[in-house]
Amino acid sequence: MRRMKCCLTASNGLRRARWFMVLFLLGMPVLGSAQSTNVSWGKESLPYDVIYQWGFIWKRAATATLRLTPVSVKGVPCYQAQMDARTLPFADRLFRVRDTLVSVMQREDLRPLYYAKIADEDKTYRKDEVNYKYQPGVAGCVGDITLYRPKRNAVESYTVASSKMTYDMLSVFYYLRTIDFLSTPMHKRFNLNIFSGRHIEYLSIEYMGRTILKLGGKEFPAFRIKLHFSTDAGEKESDNITAWISDDSRRIPLQVEGKLAIGSLKAVYTGD
Repeated sequence: MRRMKCCLTASNGLRRARWFMVLFLLGMPVLGSAQSTNVSWGKESLPYDVIYQWGFIWKRAATATLRLTPVSVKGVPCYQAQMDARTLPFADRLFRVRDTLVSVMQREDLRPLYYAKIADEDKTYRKDEVNYKYQPGVAGCVGDITLYRPKRNAVESYTVASSKMTYDMLSVFYYLRTIDFLSTPMHKRFNLNIFSGRHIEYLSIEYMGRTILKLGGKEFPAFRIKLHFSTDAGEKESDNITAWISDDSRRIPLQVEGKLAIGSLKAVYTGD
């Protein structure tokens, strides 16, 4: 039990917060012709189970729901995405997690406007906010970042500029769902910037081909991808994460998995 708690709370390798972002899931010139212009969504709600593996033990540890709602912000058609994740009672005794992510994106091009990560983890509350600013004719953006840290009675503000389109850990997975994988060569990578805390991280999305994914007795045609995270110095920041996206018009994130310090963790789509 002690070792299990250790791996659930390990900060090295894959960060806990990133897992709850990435698992549910998951400028524009980076994609070039690989971005589909026909992808759009209505209101949707996608349910997931989070499963922890340690040796031969597989344990359902948490649930999550990814919701998308078309909204209007100052007259501009937008999407509001929200991910809610919570550990189950047995995992609460080891490390209680109640996480919420919110992202507001322009509907036309998925350009992020606002992002918030609200984390209530093991009796520690944190909130991160990013307000995006854009200038006409400028490819990049500026992130006005506010970090709330009640445990040490601190509110930190930062302004971080990026020379190209930069996403957050929720909006990036809607961007990922727009990629036209059918016309993408094997092992082609799409390189993106991600706001994370007060820094910019670098995400490389590698296309690994088409496959059939079996979930709950069903078979889903899927695109398989790998996510590579690194720092601005090019240093690897975590083990690679593997994801499967449905090979249909919905482009649903079907499964995401990766390694922890001990064992592994995966999120599995439980909808129809």
